Amino acid sequence: MGAFTFALLMNVSEFKQHLAAMHIDEYPVIFFPGKDYISDAITYEELNAEFKIYVCRLILCRSFYGTSTAWYKDVEWFIHHFFTEFKADLIKPALTETVREAAAMIMSGDVFKKGVMGTMFMFGVLEHYAKYKLGFRSLEFDFFDKSKHAYIQQLNPADQKKDLSMNAAFNYLKKQSFPVSLALREIDAYTKQRLSKAGVKEERWIKYAVADRLSIARNPMLHGEIHSFYEKGPYLLMLYILFHLSELQE
Repeated sequence: MGAFTFALLMNVSEFKQHLAAMHIDEYPVIFFPGKDYISDAITYEELNAEFKIYVCRLILCRSFYGTSTAWYKDVEWFIHHFFTEFKADLIKPALTETVREAAAMIMSGDVFKKGVMGTMFMFGVLEHYAKYKLGFRSLEFDFFDKSKHAYIQQLNPADQKKDLSMNAAFNYLKKQSFPVSLALREIDAYTKQRLSKAGVKEERWIKYAVADRLSIARNPMLHGEIHSFYEKGPYLLMLYILFHLSELQE
């Protein structure tokens, strides 16, 4: 099955038709190894910026929809090609090479050492990205400066707790009008619909929303309590890519 020359596609509707013609389900119900891979249908180098965001969002929905990681080949394919052309972090350029190294550690296959270290670093990057989009500028404050809560007050004057957590940042971001906000809403809606339909309920380790999925792993990992959330590394990288590509659109 050869990859499609994506330049011939004019819109998302035609892409959907192409997947159907190749007997690839856009949102498969059941994972079968060797079947329904997006990476078998298209060539990354011929994706324009708009379609890269679409495919990134599609992989986040398909491959990280529930209690395990499916179609991991697509995840590896997209991350590899993104970092092949990655030139600079758009929000904090000084982190460019550190992000690149963290990605290499996560994708190295050494999940118990390099993977854990790269994952822990990327939690901080994603949290910074989310808060930056909401208006927070970390270099303007000391860590214990109470005035750094100001952006929360502007977003929600009723928030007396002034919650600065990663969970709150992603939930606030999801309500905004940025391209990444729309993508996060769509990912959450799909995951909730997919798991609810399958009878999978939210419980201690199973969450529907991106914000909850991140925070349930971030806190115990950064505080040294649990380091077994190995699948979160590629998930963080795909979310980082989503932020990066969305930023290019603005």
